[in-house]
Amino acid sequence: MSQQQELPLLLLPTTGVSDRDKRPPGFARIHVPDAARQIERIGPRFGRLQGAFEQQRLQLQANAPNDNPELVVIFETIGAIDGFLGAVKKTPGLEWLLESDESGVAPDDDFFVIEDGVRSDKPLNGRLFLLGSNRQALNEIISLWDSFCDNPAAKLAYGLGKWKDIFHHLHDVRFWNAHDRIGPAIRQFWLDRLESGEPTIRFEIEAWCFTSEEKNRRSAVQIGDLVAALDGRVLSSALIPEIAYHGFLVEMSIAGVHSLLGDVPPALALSESVMFFRPQGQAIADSELELDVLPPTVNRALAPPDGPAIAALFDGMPMQNHALLAGRVTIDDPDDWAATYEARDRIHGTAMASLIVHGELDSNAQPLSSPLYVRPIMRTRPADMRVPKEEATPDNHLLLDLFHRAVRRMFDGEGEQGPTAPSVKVINVSIGDIFRPFGAELSPWARLLDWLSSKYNVLFIVSAGNHSADLKFTDTPRETIGEIDLDELEKLAASAAFSNGASRRILAPAESLNALTIGALHADAAIFPRVPGRYDVFAADFVAAYSRVGNGFRRAIKPELLFPGGRMLYREQFGPANSTELSGINSPAAPGHKVATPPRQGGENTVYSRGTSNATALATRGAVQVHAVIQSLRADDARQIPERYDAVLMKAMLAHGAEWGDLEKRLLDTRPDLTDWHKQKDFVSRTVGYGRANISRVLSCTEQRATLVGVGEIGEGQGVEFRTPLPPSLIAQAVRRRLTVTLAWISPTNPRHARYRGARLWIDPPVEQFDANRRNCQWQHVQRGTLQHEIIEGETALAFVDGNALVFKVNCVSDAGKLTGAVKFAICVSVEVAPGIGLPIYQEIRDRIRPQVQIAP
Repeated sequence: MSQQQELPLLLLPTTGVSDRDKRPPGFARIHVPDAARQIERIGPRFGRLQGAFEQQRLQLQANAPNDNPELVVIFETIGAIDGFLGAVKKTPGLEWLLESDESGVAPDDDFFVIEDGVRSDKPLNGRLFLLGSNRQALNEIISLWDSFCDNPAAKLAYGLGKWKDIFHHLHDVRFWNAHDRIGPAIRQFWLDRLESGEPTIRFEIEAWCFTSEEKNRRSAVQIGDLVAALDGRVLSSALIPEIAYHGFLVEMSIAGVHSLLGDVPPALALSESVMFFRPQGQAIADSELELDVLPPTVNRALAPPDGPAIAALFDGMPMQNHALLAGRVTIDDPDDWAATYEARDRIHGTAMASLIVHGELDSNAQPLSSPLYVRPIMRTRPADMRVPKEEATPDNHLLLDLFHRAVRRMFDGEGEQGPTAPSVKVINVSIGDIFRPFGAELSPWARLLDWLSSKYNVLFIVSAGNHSADLKFTDTPRETIGEIDLDELEKLAASAAFSNGASRRILAPAESLNALTIGALHADAAIFPRVPGRYDVFAADFVAAYSRVGNGFRRAIKPELLFPGGRMLYREQFGPANSTELSGINSPAAPGHKVATPPRQGGENTVYSRGTSNATALATRGAVQVHAVIQSLRADDARQIPERYDAVLMKAMLAHGAEWGDLEKRLLDTRPDLTDWHKQKDFVSRTVGYGRANISRVLSCTEQRATLVGVGEIGEGQGVEFRTPLPPSLIAQAVRRRLTVTLAWISPTNPRHARYRGARLWIDPPVEQFDANRRNCQWQHVQRGTLQHEIIEGETALAFVDGNALVFKVNCVSDAGKLTGAVKFAICVSVEVAPGIGLPIYQEIRDRIRPQVQIAP
């Protein structure tokens, strides 16, 4: 049997459900001040709280009379306080609105970290509790504080005991105010718009989302009235309680915006209904190309697709009748945007559809056998005089509402119409909000994707976003770039591109916890002639300089995977004599990905493009190819992989072939200043995630590589064991071997909880039993999201007896409040030896699992 022969994947045997493994506790603890010091520190603040309540009550009643105004009070604690929600529920007049983490709090003499009995200068982690409070609630809180002051050791009333923990850990207490609502991002956004001379400005208001429908209704009325008082109007609104979102798209005169920026806040800025003012959420297609000679026309006479759609594309309107797309895409256009969407402007959607259907055209791959469902969520503006016009999400609708309706229409239908694409398992989102680079707070769009993926059991594949690819080499004299060898040039370019990750943060909704986020490789299949003055500054398969980098929420790995995004060439700009400045060339000529485009004057219907959008489209194409493998496994026995696990198994399989490879060394060569092992690992994982994806490794097995897949459901406190027989040919063999383990799940979420992720799943790989070492990401880092991917390698001789098995236990524990119901998960395991070692790994494992396979309950 040839080593290159493709063999089918195997099903992973399970032994059933047990209790989860226990995790060892941490060793660091937080020093907090004693009760006397807390009374001294916090007592005056509660006094100021009472005075501030009366002041704000008078201000609010002057503008919007209310017999019992409700203000939002913030309790800032150092350290986590679990179980506080129960105490809030038992405090009359209080409503739990939001809990969020606060990192990087500077230590002081009252609060600091103790490690191994010694004070540390490490920054502290805190937590913010934001609660709706009226006069009754404030009086109750102050009464509880007075009881604590009288006798810190005394018990509080039943159910209120957590208030003592709050008081012991309290760092600050105050009301939510105008400065919280008007942050730096919206302030700069307004200033930029005012400078542009626009007569009106559109922005968003995110209101507090209350549990009471009546409160939300009153909030909407109040915001509408206060906006109107500033010569504005509400264009669109959306209430999605499942993600704690209540949003308004507002258009306001420049005078009204000047008032919001003024020193004396108007009533709208003081409104306790308002959580944040934000720039208008908007995604714009990054498809501007320099006008060069276009590639020639491409036509293909290939078999049409068959069956239902597996993938959906949310993007601009593609050319449905393009020679490469005719009969292969199904466009759902309920708002009839096609009537005003000229064919010449349909660039981004056409390119993304082309990549999903065909891959890059230079690779001559077979098209997908299933049709592609397309829902346009970007359009052109009639007033745009550019050719082609800019493609962007509409500015008269909330982006979140448009996206929500589009997904709901697919699976639930709209009005009297039934579901438009219920067969879809994966949705491509090759766009991002240019005004929402990820900081620490999840965007509403990311929260929406997380909830929708759990509700509809669908996988979102999201672009990390593009960044300016321009580079500056500060110590390289101008006009010397042509004399530098490629290895040194790559180090200079990578250092310029990735040394400051803070400026290259991923764009919303790429921080989504349940989605797969895709970054771009400097890679494509194009062949092109070298042109003087155009430089390729990276060797093949490096991280693309235009690709945005992570981490994600609570330092989860983002972007998880890198797919080819197309190579970008550079030209030198005129600048200072002692430095070199390069600008990326976004040309329709090679290199890059050859894709379909609206036909030009000469009939040319293809173009070369590049970007993280392209990488995301190729990942979606890979997901559909993975789905075909799942279908083939199901054909043998449908009981083993029911259809409800398709989305999560596609997620696991897409990631299963990923690895850092030489990316680790090439990146670390640019950062000799990083000498600490942990910082090195963190830098690489922030830049490449789990590394280059390799779909071919999960579509089939070889005689030397056996890949097994399993699925199941798991609840709070449970563990599910899977077993992989150890191939006896490894006994006493000192050969290089690898074990790859990938666990994926789609977690429910709790948008009002600081940890947000409803379910934490994990596997402790059998590192000692396999006598090997972990590679690539740190083991703690891989357990922060909803995808754990680990590679273990070794080459010492193994001692075991035939019949022994590697055990993989999937564990589950609630992570953000009470977890109800079961969580779907998928696991992939590969056992392999290095190429050229003729051991029958696949055959031996297959022979030993045949009678054991069953689905995990």
